[in-house]
Amino acid sequence: MNNAASDFYSQHFEVAGFIREVFGYMDRFKGQLFVLKIDDSLMDHPMFPVLMRDIALLHKAGIRIIIVPGTRNSIDAQLKAWDLETEFHNGVRLTNEEALPLVEQASLGVAQRIMSHLTASGLSGIQGNWILARSMGVINGVDYMRTGRIERIQRDLLEQLMDEKFVPIIPPIGWNKIGHAYNISSTELATELCKYLKVGKLFFIGSESGIKLEGLVTGKNTKYLEPTDNGLISAMDVDQAKELLELNSDVLDFAQMDYLMNAIHACEAGANRVHLLSGEFQGSVLQEVFSARGDGTMVYANQYSCIRPANIEDIPDILRIMQDYIAKGYLVPRTQDSISEKLEDYVVYSIDNSIHGCGALHAFEDGMAEVAGIAVGANYRKSGIGDAIVRHLISLGRMKGYKKLFLLTTQALDWFYQLGFEDGTIEELPKSKREHYNQKRKSRILMLPLDK
Repeated sequence: MNNAASDFYSQHFEVAGFIREVFGYMDRFKGQLFVLKIDDSLMDHPMFPVLMRDIALLHKAGIRIIIVPGTRNSIDAQLKAWDLETEFHNGVRLTNEEALPLVEQASLGVAQRIMSHLTASGLSGIQGNWILARSMGVINGVDYMRTGRIERIQRDLLEQLMDEKFVPIIPPIGWNKIGHAYNISSTELATELCKYLKVGKLFFIGSESGIKLEGLVTGKNTKYLEPTDNGLISAMDVDQAKELLELNSDVLDFAQMDYLMNAIHACEAGANRVHLLSGEFQGSVLQEVFSARGDGTMVYANQYSCIRPANIEDIPDILRIMQDYIAKGYLVPRTQDSISEKLEDYVVYSIDNSIHGCGALHAFEDGMAEVAGIAVGANYRKSGIGDAIVRHLISLGRMKGYKKLFLLTTQALDWFYQLGFEDGTIEELPKSKREHYNQKRKSRILMLPLDK
């Protein structure tokens, strides 16, 4: 196959795979609730109208939406216009009586701008006073004045509004039982919603693209994290997030630490996924929602990815993933019957219950086994999935007591070298494999002793 035809097939498989993935996620997320905290720093960015249009598309696809505006920049600008200043303590604004009306004005103004964009996209946004708050009081000698904490969220009203297809917009202002207003943290508000409502995804959308792996100290739970092409940690579980926080308190900036802490709290409160991503890039929210390889960093509470034994329902996905490799000559052709006959040898890499990689470990005589059929979906080939599958098969081989693993490859030598395999010869193959070696294909033979 020439290069032009190979590129055509690769693009075809990539597009088709992405379309399948989108349909799968649309079906899965329909009816779920997404909470989006959107920083006001994005509002003057050229991509902000596009971001709001994409959020409208999510709602039209059947996803319930609550928006929490971030208001820090707008409050700063409003206070500056009136020649007022407020202090911060541990990242929390100390709101005095003089500043509070301006804080309210700025917060409600941000919510109004978001509502205007939703209206332009054909959605019905609605603001309301659904937050019961209380004063933070004086903590360790610091008086927080009119800065408050969330006491309660009126869940029933929010549920009713969403049932009627409204998009609630909740500015970070809360009131106590006698009507006194308090400035509250929009990040805390977004996180607290996860305690009161069943939240599928919580988004923190600002200028921060995610958390880069380079320069971070990793430990037992985080040493196998793989960066994306742009160096970001694509996904981690709660335990990994806790470990990164513990090991990198002097490396992570305040925004990253704040995200990780709130992501952990939100997951522990019941959210399934918490995403940090930039709203400055076109389609970032859609990519994060409808693809397992999004543009930001995600912390997840439940099982997100796993390598498991293949079952009969996985065979169409295995064939689909392998097809591009077969078309390019990287793998020998397989059929449904040939995979079915040796199905117990296969494993698949599942992300959110979608299959994105596969491999097999075939047993042979003389205490040897073959690593075979390694394939990864076109959109995920730089995600570390292939490495994870091969490492899993190596561990499986050790567990089963094999003395040596071998494989045949035509174009992936360097990759397998990095995983510990070494050059071998035809004579080293088990007799039954040696007798069926394809002299025309002339595959290179690699070996990995397991008894060292």
